[in-house]
Amino acid sequence: MAFLALAPHTTLSPQVLGYWFIEDLEGSYEGKPIRTTPTAAAVLTLNFGRPCGSEFSAGAPRASLLGVQSRPRSWSSGEGCSFVMVMLRPPGLARLFPSTGLESRDDLIELGGLLGDGPARRLCDDLAAAGTPRRVADRLDAWLLQRMRMGGELERLERAWATLARTSRVSTTARGMGVSTRQLERWFRAHVGCTPKQLLGLDRVQASLHATQTGQGDPLHGFSDQAHQIRQWRRYLGVTPGRYERRKWSILAEYFAQARDAAPDGLAHFF
Repeated sequence: MAFLALAPHTTLSPQVLGYWFIEDLEGSYEGKPIRTTPTAAAVLTLNFGRPCGSEFSAGAPRASLLGVQSRPRSWSSGEGCSFVMVMLRPPGLARLFPSTGLESRDDLIELGGLLGDGPARRLCDDLAAAGTPRRVADRLDAWLLQRMRMGGELERLERAWATLARTSRVSTTARGMGVSTRQLERWFRAHVGCTPKQLLGLDRVQASLHATQTGQGDPLHGFSDQAHQIRQWRRYLGVTPGRYERRKWSILAEYFAQARDAAPDGLAHFF
């Protein structure tokens, strides 16, 4: 299995974590399910070859949107699989697909249902014709920049997320935006599907997992103590830190451990 992570255009960095290319043309990983961890990122998946297997009722369409994940999920590759995952920060999900947060949270939606079958098919065909990952990334940059929605509420949500990421304080963020915490929660629920507090919890666990995988950073950062860390790992990942370190990792988790800078902004994402 081949894996490559490319950064988006710098203009898109507040909305997009990165482009992840995964290829298993020979089916070397067939029959070996990959477990994906909960994360505050949404995922736009565009297939160039045969779609991977999926546990969702929508199956594995050629183009799909998966909203914020609050629980682990599994998927599997196979012969002919080749795709790119556009990893969207909460503001990216809001700007690209406004008011779909609750619908897409923990669920897979066919992109054709959001854009129309024709536009979704043309996007996939255009990317497949690009040839190289760098050219695919360039075309994704252009498509995303053209599609990004503008608007007062969406722009304020983006600024709110930047403040949350910096301070980890919901009340401070609400005051800075000049709104109540309840109004802030309504924005995030509508456009992202989660409250700010829930997103911060997902980010904290994700950062702890990344630190455990790579040896970079403190796995206890953001937790009151080790017992708090263990409870949150059990809640979101279904495993304790100690048991995770002793288990056999997937090929992608091994990749993150060896290529320490591969995961944008500390996003580990795979067991």
